[in-house]
Amino acid sequence: MIEMPKEVIDKCRAMPLINQLFITQMGFFPKALHHYYQRPTGMSQVILIYCTDGLGWVQVPKGRVQLQAGDLYAIAPGVPHSYAADPHNPWTIYWFHINGSACAESVWATLGNADQLPQTVRVVFSPERIALFDRIYDTFLNGYSQSNLLFANLTLPYFLASFVLPDNFRPKTRVAAPVSATDRAIQFMQDNLSRPVTLDNIAQSAHLSVSFFSRKFRQDTGYAPIEYFNHLRIQRACQLLHFSNLRVNEVAAQLGMDDPFYFSRLFKKQMGLSPAGYRKREGIQVTPQP
Repeated sequence: MIEMPKEVIDKCRAMPLINQLFITQMGFFPKALHHYYQRPTGMSQVILIYCTDGLGWVQVPKGRVQLQAGDLYAIAPGVPHSYAADPHNPWTIYWFHINGSACAESVWATLGNADQLPQTVRVVFSPERIALFDRIYDTFLNGYSQSNLLFANLTLPYFLASFVLPDNFRPKTRVAAPVSATDRAIQFMQDNLSRPVTLDNIAQSAHLSVSFFSRKFRQDTGYAPIEYFNHLRIQRACQLLHFSNLRVNEVAAQLGMDDPFYFSRLFKKQMGLSPAGYRKREGIQVTPQP
């Protein structure tokens, strides 16, 4: 999963090309046994769920909808809801949280009349659709520069179009690009999230001098290398806070940070709330450890 930092969401709201429809979270949950959420007051975003395998259900005030492989479903902003994977045949889902001034209208254009019991859109599985999802995901992994935010969020309507007009959806031939110094550096960062990393370490992984690498990396991603590394660490922290029972200090230790107070300050600076507040906002219940 990827969760956009608060400053990135604010940046999207200020960009005319995407401020009507942009992604705040996205993720892929394979065979998500025990996956369950309940939000009595709903959320401020649209939640879009695309099931590719297994079974699950979504409960809204107007009724319960069963989802199976091939189904796309959306939950409107402010609608109380709960959803869960089937305990015997849990779903595999690709999902988005979508915000923006026209997010609801855009999704209803995909799914139909929002005044009736929400219906699912069912389509034949398409590897190209999944490749498109991965392209959006990988673009965000490469940083939150203006060009990446534009590309990823302008690709979202194309992803939605694959459900509205599946017969018109055609794969585009893609030529694999050579691995750049920035790509090597990002891979090095991702492989070393659990330990302290210096700017010199990162530059060495890219086989460049520190000064030249720093300029090139900022040009490619919009961020200084250590700032970008901290974004990746907090992204990993969001995953650990979601999917583990680790205490906050243990999450910090998993990210190579000996000082949990520094970790909490860094998390709040990026996400706009503390790690504990993040778990509370997401409705995450942590099982006490013995």
